[in-house]
Amino acid sequence: MYQEEIELPRTLAQMKKRLEEAMHEASEAEEIIPLLKEAIAQFDLEPDDLFEQRPETSKRPASDAAKGRAAASQAKAVYQDADGNTWAGRGRRPTWLNEALERGKALEDFKLGGARLRKAK
Repeated sequence: MYQEEIELPRTLAQMKKRLEEAMHEASEAEEIIPLLKEAIAQFDLEPDDLFEQRPETSKRPASDAAKGRAAASQAKAVYQDADGNTWAGRGRRPTWLNEALERGKALEDFKLGGARLRKAK
């Protein structure tokens, strides 16, 4: 949303007029939404087609301390399954690993460094 400077109404008449204008704008918006949905479906549009992508990083360069933290937080994979899913052993266990453990596999079966896993056929 954006903010614009609005002169506040000073009289009841000005307030009523501003309320009518706001209600008119709202009804116009309600009328346009179905038209937009129809056009999106008709032309098979995606959000990327309609909106500019904003950069995910800030405009300021990262400080040296922040760069160090980012590099330190990139932990190496310790566990991997046959499909290539990996986990560093930090934080919550991923779904793929929990499901495999529920099926009777052992955590050590996924540990990297030993024999390589073969993809199940």
